[in-house]
Amino acid sequence: MDYDREQDLNVFSLETLKDRYFWEEETHAQEAFARASVFAATYQGHTDYNLAQRLYDYASKSWFGFSTPILSNGGTTRGLPISCFLNYVPDSRRGLSNHYDENIWLASGGGGLGGYWGDVRSNGVSTSNGSQSTGSIPFMHVVDSQMLAFNQGVTRRGSYAAYMDISHPEVEEFIAMRKTTGGDLNRKCLNLHNGITIDDDFLTAVKNDDQWRLIDPKSKQAIKTVPARDLWWQLIHTRAETGEPYIVNLDRCNEALPQSQRDIGLQVRQSNLCSEITLPTSEDRTAVCCLSSVNLEYFDEWKDDDVFISDLITMLDNVLEHFIDNATHGEHAWHLYETFKEFS
Repeated sequence: MDYDREQDLNVFSLETLKDRYFWEEETHAQEAFARASVFAATYQGHTDYNLAQRLYDYASKSWFGFSTPILSNGGTTRGLPISCFLNYVPDSRRGLSNHYDENIWLASGGGGLGGYWGDVRSNGVSTSNGSQSTGSIPFMHVVDSQMLAFNQGVTRRGSYAAYMDISHPEVEEFIAMRKTTGGDLNRKCLNLHNGITIDDDFLTAVKNDDQWRLIDPKSKQAIKTVPARDLWWQLIHTRAETGEPYIVNLDRCNEALPQSQRDIGLQVRQSNLCSEITLPTSEDRTAVCCLSSVNLEYFDEWKDDDVFISDLITMLDNVLEHFIDNATHGEHAWHLYETFKEFS
């Protein structure tokens, strides 16, 4: 370790690391970097110390940054090393219950969440027992409370982004659910992030000033018809006011989906908490985001290093293997399935 590199970090960085990332007796950032590097250079119990040294040098020179779960949890007995998960919300009581349960374990393990709600039937639609659904928003409100109750390990409270299609009958209420004014407070989700998924058909309707049908995902019936531009205006205006909802064009995402995944019927339905990752999800498939970030400020230093990028890829592979080996299969079945499939 090179303790002189501690001087390259500003006071805010050092205080943040001390407050959230140090483990037990650690007193310097270099020690945290070294611990995470050894962890990330270990595969099935064997540590490549040459790789660990290179990873430490990269991190301590700020060529790249470990994700929060790797730096805070790697090489410790707390949490899991995965940054984000994308999960699917089924349109059933058991599916909703499983979703809540999964959220608890994922948030407690240190992961952020992005959930797809586009297949949950809308407000007023008949249920299997003959009653009328209250829609998806009250069920999201439960997740809103979960994120206040469960922390991501010891580093931060749970965080979740809900995604809904632009054609869902509740989309107008969903767009405004993070606003503190207007509407029923019991149907607000002030502690969630939200994202809208759009497609080329909607953009064409906006361009042509056409009407847009809001279709219940269960009955497949058009519940309401609205001017596409009015809906677009609500979306853009709310985004300008609050910074959200995120906007994701699923047509672009699914065009880029590997053919091997298309062949088995997979599709991208949403993004993650930060709206940066697009991976397929389904009722039995929760996507796993294992992340790190290169630092473009030092691009001229690392661009000609022959092993820098390949070392980071090896690091992420090792972290995923560690996740597979150490996540409890009962509590983490959905995302373990995803990780196994992606590695196979």
